[in-house]
Amino acid sequence: MGIIASLKIIAPMLFYAGGILLAILAVLGKARWTLLFLVFLIPLRNILDKIQQFPAGNQLLDMLIFGMLASWIFSAGSTTKKFMEKSSLNTIIFFLVMYTIFSLWIGSAYIEHHAIMVYDDSRVTDAKNFCLLPVVFFLTLNHIQDKKWVWRVFLVICAAMILMGYYTTTQISEFSSLLSRQKIHGTFQFLGPNEVAAFLNQYTIILLSVYFYMKRGWPKWFLLGLITLNLYCILFLFSRGAYLGLSIGFCLLFAFKNRKLLIPLLLILAFWQVVLPEKAIERIKSTHNDHGELDESSERRVKIWEQAFELFRGSPVFGIGYGVFRSLNLDLGDTHNIYMKLLVEQGVVGLLIFLVVVVCFMKEGFALYQKGDDDMSKGLGLGLFICMFVLLGNNMFGDRWAYFEVSGYLWVFAGLVARLNALSGGAVLPQAIKETAVTRVQATTPHKKIRKSYYK
Repeated sequence: MGIIASLKIIAPMLFYAGGILLAILAVLGKARWTLLFLVFLIPLRNILDKIQQFPAGNQLLDMLIFGMLASWIFSAGSTTKKFMEKSSLNTIIFFLVMYTIFSLWIGSAYIEHHAIMVYDDSRVTDAKNFCLLPVVFFLTLNHIQDKKWVWRVFLVICAAMILMGYYTTTQISEFSSLLSRQKIHGTFQFLGPNEVAAFLNQYTIILLSVYFYMKRGWPKWFLLGLITLNLYCILFLFSRGAYLGLSIGFCLLFAFKNRKLLIPLLLILAFWQVVLPEKAIERIKSTHNDHGELDESSERRVKIWEQAFELFRGSPVFGIGYGVFRSLNLDLGDTHNIYMKLLVEQGVVGLLIFLVVVVCFMKEGFALYQKGDDDMSKGLGLGLFICMFVLLGNNMFGDRWAYFEVSGYLWVFAGLVARLNALSGGAVLPQAIKETAVTRVQATTPHKKIRKSYYK
């Protein structure tokens, strides 16, 4: 414990110094290591908050991303490398960013009665942070060039989730009652247990999908340990949305990989009042009181949905503008449902763009699951495909889409899957063509150069 306490004092300074160095190295062309550092920090808001005590520490993530963007632009301009790698996701992600900016402008007109956007407006900051998510996707897609780096990124994600699990389990043991659960925030600092549970169940499904495809060995046992840790946290975070999302994910994953596991899963779902811990049962049943009526929290959500729908009816196509709803000082301050939030703030157009993005992520993942040229790639593709169904379930009970800490890894995984799709559909030759190529190399190349020429 003394070592951990010492590390907590030294770590912020080390992360700050390392981040500044890596941002500079990114501009000089070493962007892949900078990307690994960024990926590690995405969910660790507790570390980022401590870094803010240093000069420009609150802009560290922005500096890392700017450095990688500069490296991307410079490398595309100075070499034969194309600027943008092809992906079926590129166009819809571009439209998502453009529509977010347009919706932000609509919001300024709705609140201030003019279209001027002020930089210190919290809505502008939120929109900027959301737009960083697509930027992370493009950086991942264009800086990660081979499978070795894909799995390095995956390993870094696992390392960050171990820290997330450590902090979350510590808080669960300290705040074990249903009343005190709101104090559990994992490493997110300003978000609550529902967001932590949504983060864990979305990416645990991806980890579990990859686990099913791994060969026996210590890495598989390591991944199983992390999955078990995450499931423990999800269970005792008492998030009804996370329970729903995880059930959807398990059903789909077991249907694809091992249908025998559907039997115990269905038994747990059928007899959940016997199998689950008492507090989890109490949390699930707390939607209604002893008289069958909605409890106070659920009733307030229904009322806020009614108010949101009235606002939607006044501007159904484009909505009232990005981030406007919470500025209206209504009860709860949020719709607690991403679909209702998108309808009221971004209209039917915004909701459709969101759903199209989700479907495109599903298609990208399923395409890799079908055509991936190795088992691990197939597992990652299937994991992303199922993760999107989990996301749809999570967002029925709140916004688990717009927060950088919660959704950051979704866009990283999408970038990795898109890269693996490009690798699988690119230079992979059928076996007969490979044999012909080897024969020609043997006929025209000295024996000592055969191996080098073939792999080149």
